[in-house]
Amino acid sequence: METSYTLRKSPSRMAETPHKIIQCIYCGKRHEKLKEKCPAFGKQCKGCGKANHFINQCRASLHQQRKPAVQAVYKETADSEEYEDILGLTLEPAFQICALKKSTSKFSSALFATMLIDQQAVRFQMDCGADCNVLPARMVKDQSKILPCDKILRMYNKSTLTPVGICKLKIRNPCNQKLYQAEFVVIDSELCHPILGSRAIQAMDLISVQHQNILTVEQDSKQSDSAMWGWSTINKEYADIFQGVGCLEGKLKLEVDALVQPVRLPKRKVPVSLLKPLQEELASLEKQGIITPVERSTDWISSMVIVKKPSGKLRICIDPKPLNKALKRSHYPLPTLDDILPDLARARIFSVCDVKSGFWHIELEEDSSYLTTFSTPFGRYRWVRMPMGISPAPEVFQRKLNHALEGLPGIRVIADDILIVGEGETDVEAIKDHDQKLRKLLDRCRERQLKLNPEKFQLRKTEVPYIGHLLSAQGLQADPSKVKAITEMPRPTDVKGVQRFLGMVNYLSRFCENISDAGEPLRQLTQKDAVWEWTEVQEGAFQQIKSKISCAPVLKYYNPEEPLELQCDASERGLGAALMQSKQPLAFASRALTETEQGYAQIEKELLAVLFGMEKFHQFTFGQTVAVQSDHKPLESIMKKPLLKAPRRLQRMMLRLQMYDACIRYCPGKSLAVADTLSRAYLDEGSVEGSVEHQIETVNMLQYLPISNRRLDAIQKSTDKDKTLQAVKHIVLRGWPHAKELVPLEASPFYHIRDELSVQDGVLFKGERVVIPSELRSDIMSRIHSSHFGVEGCLRRARESVYWPGMNAQLKEYIDQCDICRSFDTKQQKETLMPHEIPTRPWEKIGTDLFTFHGHEYLITVDYDSNFWEIDQIQDTRSTTVIRKLKAHFARYGIPDTVCSDNGPQFISMEFKEFSMNWDFDHITSSPGYPQSNGKVESAVKTAKRLLQKAVSSGNDPYLALLDHRNTPTQGLECSPAQRLMGRRTKSLLPMRGSLLMKDHGMNDRHQILCTKQRALQAAQYNRGAKDLRPLNVGEQVWVQPPINQGKEWRKACLRAPAGIRSYEVVTESGQVLRRNRRHLRGTGRYRPQIRTQSSNQEEYDTDETNQPSIANTPEEDQEEPHCEISDTERLGDDTNVLREQPQGYRNTQTRSGRSILKPAYLNDYVD
Repeated sequence: METSYTLRKSPSRMAETPHKIIQCIYCGKRHEKLKEKCPAFGKQCKGCGKANHFINQCRASLHQQRKPAVQAVYKETADSEEYEDILGLTLEPAFQICALKKSTSKFSSALFATMLIDQQAVRFQMDCGADCNVLPARMVKDQSKILPCDKILRMYNKSTLTPVGICKLKIRNPCNQKLYQAEFVVIDSELCHPILGSRAIQAMDLISVQHQNILTVEQDSKQSDSAMWGWSTINKEYADIFQGVGCLEGKLKLEVDALVQPVRLPKRKVPVSLLKPLQEELASLEKQGIITPVERSTDWISSMVIVKKPSGKLRICIDPKPLNKALKRSHYPLPTLDDILPDLARARIFSVCDVKSGFWHIELEEDSSYLTTFSTPFGRYRWVRMPMGISPAPEVFQRKLNHALEGLPGIRVIADDILIVGEGETDVEAIKDHDQKLRKLLDRCRERQLKLNPEKFQLRKTEVPYIGHLLSAQGLQADPSKVKAITEMPRPTDVKGVQRFLGMVNYLSRFCENISDAGEPLRQLTQKDAVWEWTEVQEGAFQQIKSKISCAPVLKYYNPEEPLELQCDASERGLGAALMQSKQPLAFASRALTETEQGYAQIEKELLAVLFGMEKFHQFTFGQTVAVQSDHKPLESIMKKPLLKAPRRLQRMMLRLQMYDACIRYCPGKSLAVADTLSRAYLDEGSVEGSVEHQIETVNMLQYLPISNRRLDAIQKSTDKDKTLQAVKHIVLRGWPHAKELVPLEASPFYHIRDELSVQDGVLFKGERVVIPSELRSDIMSRIHSSHFGVEGCLRRARESVYWPGMNAQLKEYIDQCDICRSFDTKQQKETLMPHEIPTRPWEKIGTDLFTFHGHEYLITVDYDSNFWEIDQIQDTRSTTVIRKLKAHFARYGIPDTVCSDNGPQFISMEFKEFSMNWDFDHITSSPGYPQSNGKVESAVKTAKRLLQKAVSSGNDPYLALLDHRNTPTQGLECSPAQRLMGRRTKSLLPMRGSLLMKDHGMNDRHQILCTKQRALQAAQYNRGAKDLRPLNVGEQVWVQPPINQGKEWRKACLRAPAGIRSYEVVTESGQVLRRNRRHLRGTGRYRPQIRTQSSNQEEYDTDETNQPSIANTPEEDQEEPHCEISDTERLGDDTNVLREQPQGYRNTQTRSGRSILKPAYLNDYVD
């Protein structure tokens, strides 16, 4: 039947009024309608070279296209501005657009009309198949007229396009000067013509429809108003089974492998913008009885994963990978083809319905419910109904569904679909039988609380797909969709395309002996120096091979007893998948990538190919273990990681894959010849609206970032200028090499996280974190540390949103160098114990100190070996008084080798120094801020004060108390201080045997052994929470902890010189010289070249170790040090060059056992 179009005639052929003034289309001016009056008459166009028009009116120059079907006549605005409103177009959820495909018919199917918009000529294509009017955004001058629109355009190839918005414009037909107001869908595309849809072109009388020549087709059964029991009646009569959440009989008990250790995953951060929608969705699920709060302790806690739907609502899921390792699966068989054949003998009518929220129909036992506990920002919840993703779910759901519908004749459960079969000799009989069975099914659904999905209800079909075949009145037929990817495969356009096709043929030749012979004409094109020429011979061979591949014996019949294999591959512009059993294909599938999908990272394309194959062959793959083969190795590792480690787009795909039991394994590309060929010779079909691919396309990583638009814009611009990130982006989009050695040097630090990288709007992401360009990293660190939190707090903030190689180390170094944080730092961890050496004889080493008791001054002298001490009351604390008392003790017990004291003025005076020199003993001082270093004396002072206080309170003689103390055996040493000093007990008021008063010559040896053991136990207990600090270097900038009574703010200083083990001299910024223990100094790793010092009367000496042999300087000696600017060379001496070469970053240190701590080898991949 020929299609009849009625076109409005050109105005030039209509009856005219003589001398009528017109707007001339040849010269562009107004004059009488006489060719002699036209200035362009007889002139030649400078554009096209033709006569009788000017270049400004030349159609060839304006459009460079063929002559429009509707002649364009330009006129000025008419006297009346009345217009016909053609806005009465029904807005559908998705507009159908068909005008983008070029026609290959020999008859012209493209009709064009030129209209005026704001006095500008616009050439529209008239499309009878378009449901709306379309206008590119560049043609809308006033962008403020564009209103938001949530509709979606569906193209001729079933791909989708999201419009910019909708606007209303006035358009004028220059032929009849009629003005119309039309509504246009505005798109951001340079490739699309302006389109007038079917309703607009009919309303504007641009085309007419000859209804008398058209046969009217009955509507779909869902919308039919006939007397037959149709969809509207079903939906009204059984409205309850299409609403709410169902619940099947019986609760599910999840079986757990007791050998698997329970896992409690931490709560994950949620973007602030999603907190309110998340809370609402949790409340909704709780109200429906799907989840419930958890208040008790649980062994298993899974992570929550949220997905934003295109509608704006959230879908809440869990990441059950750790739990699935412990759950035991109950395998349940799916029906086979042989099981269904007996029910198809007289079948003529079929219906298919889908269970709504199928997994939520199954209620969990309470103990099993606690296994599904997951954490949220609002507390913990558990699933009351079976969640999607747990490994036993498909088999359990299949078993429960079969049990609920058992006994219904003509009803078969196919995976998660329900098939209704109508039998009879005629269609009327079959429909009657079908409706009876359908009513019984709906009654059973109501009885068993089974809810159906109205959106997926297929009612009264003459054929439906089932397990790779078509069920129809003619019987079981092969499903054309299985081999459509082969039968409609486009012919190769180059030698590489022929080679790929022949590679697939070679792989399949094992299943068909003569298939290789048919490819000989194609192989001739691949020979060296062969001229490319695709003739009828090659075309015939190509079609013959496709025919052989798409039928038996190459194509295998499905066997549910054999394992399934799925080959998947993604090329730059297409996806390919081949379902196989025993290496023999069952079905083929391919499709083109949309424009958005072509910008995906390679790992996203590869996983999209897996998802495409699993869902394309859903009737085969659901409920079955599928071995997925992919040539993209990172897929193996990313599928083993938690969902939250993956980028958002991959999370969507991984969530969809949770309903399948898919095991992805790497396979070299040469072994995937079929999938590789399909992905490169793909069908010209995009994703359809509403499909998972469309949902994945809508994922915008940027909307989840807690970063302002201004900062995001700066990141995008800096990323474009960063050569390293540009190289990484290129590799991410193209795919990573299999070996690290093949990766460019600048991109190698990203190789170990390659499976977590993605690109969105020019920004590089690691999971959900932005990869920061190098020029912005210092600014980002400054912002992260703006509130001066500690290292761990800043790292937690950074790990939420940003990433770059070496970020942790750089951020720690940045915080370590923060002056404000260092000035208010807490005290450092204690170092390991360095006990004094055990003296070899009594009175070899003594300690002395002053203390005050009841207003009197006392001098205490302690023997380090025996712990025997003397107390002397003194009238004053001058050096001469102290020396006089010590001389008396030395005369009684002998001169010691070493005397330890603090830095009191009586001990660092010149008199005491002369005393030590004349009496030939070493004098060691300790810091008053670190009494632990002179712990023996400090402990004796405490004991002496306690002893004197008790004696005074009880009225006893303090000397008798002192005598008893000296004769009391020390715990763990089996002897008293008097015995250790004198070799015997001294007589007291307490009766004792005479042998104790005799000298024991073996006492010293036994004491040495016991004392060594006791010291070792004390050191081991003390060192449990201790850690050695690294040695400091001369010239290094340090922070000095103030003494306890001088505030809490640390001060800057520069290390002047070491003053013994763990002791250093430092110079503050004010020039004051201090001596401090290593524990009171915090190193920075930075060096200052010059220091200004003050005179010695401002020096403060704090010697923090009693075992440091040193002689304290007197004030007189210190005053000899001049006020001067000490140069780096003078201060550091011969070690200057060595110290200048010290690295500023990572330093080697040692453990307590002496082993060196070296920089890990893998950190060598990072560039500072």
